[in-house]
Order: sequence, then C-alpha cells, then structure tokens
Amino acid sequence: MYATHLSCVFCGEEHPIDVVYKCRKCGGVLDVRYDYEKLRDEVNLSELFSRKEDSLWKYRAFLPVRDSRNIVSLVEGMTPLFHAESLGRVIGLKNLYIKDERRNPTSSFKDRPYSVGVSMAKEFGAKATVAASSGNAAASLAAYSAKAGMDCYIFVHDKVPANRILEIQAYGARVIRVKGYSGEIFEMSLAASEKFGWYNLNTTFYNPYTVEGDKTLGYEIYEQMKFGVPDWIFIPIGTGPLLVGCYKAFKELRDLGLANALPRMVGVQAEGCAPIAKAFEENKEEVEPWGTPTTIARSVSDTLVGHPEEGTYTLRVIRESKGYAIAVTDEEILEAIDLLAREESVLAEPASATVIAAAKKMTEDKIIDKDEVVVCPITGTGLKDIEIMRKLREKTPLISADIGELERVIETWMK
Repeated sequence: MYATHLSCVFCGEEHPIDVVYKCRKCGGVLDVRYDYEKLRDEVNLSELFSRKEDSLWKYRAFLPVRDSRNIVSLVEGMTPLFHAESLGRVIGLKNLYIKDERRNPTSSFKDRPYSVGVSMAKEFGAKATVAASSGNAAASLAAYSAKAGMDCYIFVHDKVPANRILEIQAYGARVIRVKGYSGEIFEMSLAASEKFGWYNLNTTFYNPYTVEGDKTLGYEIYEQMKFGVPDWIFIPIGTGPLLVGCYKAFKELRDLGLANALPRMVGVQAEGCAPIAKAFEENKEEVEPWGTPTTIARSVSDTLVGHPEEGTYTLRVIRESKGYAIAVTDEEILEAIDLLAREESVLAEPASATVIAAAKKMTEDKIIDKDEVVVCPITGTGLKDIEIMRKLREKTPLISADIGELERVIETWMK
C-alpha cells in the first residue's frame, strides 16, 4: 500500500517497514509514515470515506499491510456513535456522544490494533505471537492469532482472576502466570520474543503497527459526525496509543484537506495510577514511572516502569492538541458506571467509565462549555469485570412463593 517507512518520534531516525519495535538509535517510539501525495493521487478519498463497509479495513489505504491476502479480520470496527441525550442532561452537556467499542468481536477496542498487528505478523511470516496482558488485549490477541492460525503466548500476573484466564484460553492461547510486578512481566514477554522468535504484540507503543489500528477510531468518528470534527475526544489511557492514534487520524484528514479542524484530546487516568495526568498537572515535560497501582481501573493501570518515554510521547500529543490529562477517583468511576448503565443502557468496565467521570468533572469545572461537542469512546464491556459489578449492586432478596413477602420487598425498595 502506501506505508513507506518507520520514523522515530524523538530523534527522527528512519527504519524500514519490517520487524522493528523501537528506534535502533535512541530506543524511542516508532511511527508509521506514508506517501500521502501518492495516496491522494491514486485514491478517491471522498468516495472512500462515503463508502459503506463492514470493517475498519475499508481504510486499508491508510494502514501498513501491503498484501490484502495477509489481512486477518473478525469484522472489527464500524461501531456505533450515538447522541447520549439522557446522560448529557445529567452531566450538563448538550452534545455528548458515545462511541460504543464494546460492539467489537471480543468486546473491546483492542480488536482494532490486533487486527492490524496480527495481519502484519502474517505479512512478516511469523508463526507465533506474544504479549503481556491479563485483560482486553490478551483476549483480543488470542482471538486474532487463532484466526490467523498462529500460536499465541500470553504472560499474566500470578494474581489474575480465573475468569480472565479462561477467556484467553478459550481461543487456544497458552497462558503463563508470572510472579512479579507489571514491569517484570512486560520484560518477560520481550525476552521470550527475542529468545523464541515470537512476534511481539504488546499494545503499548512497543509495536508500531498496532497504533495504526487504533487510528481507525478517528476515521469513524469523522464519518459518523457527518464529516465533522468534535471539540473534545476523551480517551482512557495507560500508555496512550489509542489517544495518539485517534489524533493522528484527524491530522491526516486535515493534511489531506478533508477536515478543517482538530479535536482537543483528553487523556483520562485513575488517581491510583496516573503518571501522565500527574506530569500534565505539574507542567512537566517528561513522565515518570508510577509506583504500585491502587485502582479498580485495571485496564489503564500502566505504571510505565521500563518505558516512561511512551507516556512522555502521549503527554506531548495531548499538549499539541491543546487538550488535557486528568485523573478521576475510584468513587467517581463507580458513579460513572452506574450513570452510563442507567441513563444510556451501556455497561462499561471501570477503565472505560473513566471518560464519563472526567467529562462530568471538566463540565462542572467549566473547562468544557455545555454546547461543545464531546465524544467518549466506551472501550470495553463491564461484563469482563464482574467482581467490580458485584460491588455496585445490592444483594438480591430471597423470598418464598408468597405475594405478601413480595409486597414487603417492594415496600423496602420504595423507601
């Protein structure tokens, strides 16, 4: 297609489209670059962005896979965007929109980066994939690896709940529990990748191609907003590839003359693990690693130990967009889960609900005007965090088959 090379976002060193994870000169994050002039000449962009297709691969001209026969798809992307009028009234926003990423094949946005990442693995001739994860990323990589006919190895923390491991194993992946903190588990995946030749698909910024899958979220928002640009886009972040990818999409659209503005990006973290939000609040240029995470929002609890430069890159993009990085409490997250479910019938995992908590807080603080257009992607389903759901719900009553007992239960609910 139109991908030409990889470029380091820190030193500018160029690398070929190949199995390269980090800049060989400075160890920095790599970004996929394209020949946009050739793309503009050869692709009818108006027709492309108007065409109806079932998956994110309608944007293949903007993705790095060169041979369409290597595409590994489970019909991901093209998730609905809807006006959340009821929730908007509660938190004070007239133009609040929800992008429901739970509708992806494995119920999270991770299917975007892994469809592209596993396709690149196939293009490079990989026989096996590997990552360190215990949640959405692990399940998604396992599913796409199975579709591609590749072996898949997942490293998880030894305290990971059994239900999460069962989901990963259902797709045929081999799960290895590791004693230690998240940084050690991540490093274990890197060592295994090097030792056994497994293609590394950690969805931090470690694999440069997965971010290109994240990018498709921005294209869809642009289309679904009738070829418009929202004022704000809220993204839950650990290291931040979804935020960076989404913003990159809008920059491409602007540079190609398809969009006349850029959104302000808001990176949302939980207070119990908020290295990027802390650096933003303290007006620092570089992000420092966090200590032990203490939050229910496990999916965004990346301490950045071993890769703080990735948080620094995300912080830079947030500032470039004139956006914000903000942290919310577990109490605010739980309230947001409830609000989202009751007002819009959307059941979100804690990490996903952070965006609603942050939008509410920034509206109350008058950082956001009530008339501005705000998009909040809900990145994963609450059904993957059943233990948190239990904390939200009251104990169910147990009665005999007696109408009198039922009346007494109803009376207690009415109080």
